[in-house]
Amino acid sequence: MSSTELKKSLRAYGLTDKEIAVYLAVLSLDSATVREISLATKIKRTSVYLVADKLVAKGILGSYKAKYGTHYVASQPQSLLTRLDDIKAEVSTIIPQLEAIKKRDLHEPRVNFYRGKQGYLTVLNASLEGYSHEVLYIGSAEALNGIVSEQYVIEKYIPIRLKRKITFKQIVFADPFSQNLKKNDFAELRQTKFLPRNYAFESNMLIFHDSVAYFSSKRELACVLIGSQDIAKMEMEKYKLLWEKLS
Repeated sequence: MSSTELKKSLRAYGLTDKEIAVYLAVLSLDSATVREISLATKIKRTSVYLVADKLVAKGILGSYKAKYGTHYVASQPQSLLTRLDDIKAEVSTIIPQLEAIKKRDLHEPRVNFYRGKQGYLTVLNASLEGYSHEVLYIGSAEALNGIVSEQYVIEKYIPIRLKRKITFKQIVFADPFSQNLKKNDFAELRQTKFLPRNYAFESNMLIFHDSVAYFSSKRELACVLIGSQDIAKMEMEKYKLLWEKLS
């Protein structure tokens, strides 16, 4: 793994760039003083003190007093995963309270509106929540990739979907990306059918759980997510009808 990928993963873990720099410096030095960390990272000593103490509080670094001041040591890398397990266990105990605060009837329809690339990614990631369900997709993969990128689909969406055993049906235009993807349908828990060539549109629709998401084109960059059992069921039946009509 390259240095860039390493730092990207640590950012995803929740560390800031300065925390990453200090952590990696201490990890490589085995034991280091503030002065040594500052020299290795080019971060001012006053900032190193603050960052290192935050990492100690998180259990990522340890510290001890020595003749020449405080020394910092890095915990075993495996402890990063242990910390995640601890956080998950702690948060799981408050989920019922959070659900109660939200006070939302599960059968009450909800509508959320999103703008921009980040909004699209938020909705796509929502379709990956849970395990062993099915996602239905219709639209222009080429247009959607122009917003979220092929890299996101190949390197994030598909791997996470496979890890969670989420099956995927898609009705798309026969663009080069979709044709190439179809070759791996079986291995990637996917079924593909192509729309007739005499049709053309750039919007997309995703159906998952009891939700339906509509994505507009790159011109509008708008996404509407509707949480409704009735609407989701209707769209699923329409999808099923179209799926059976296509060869």
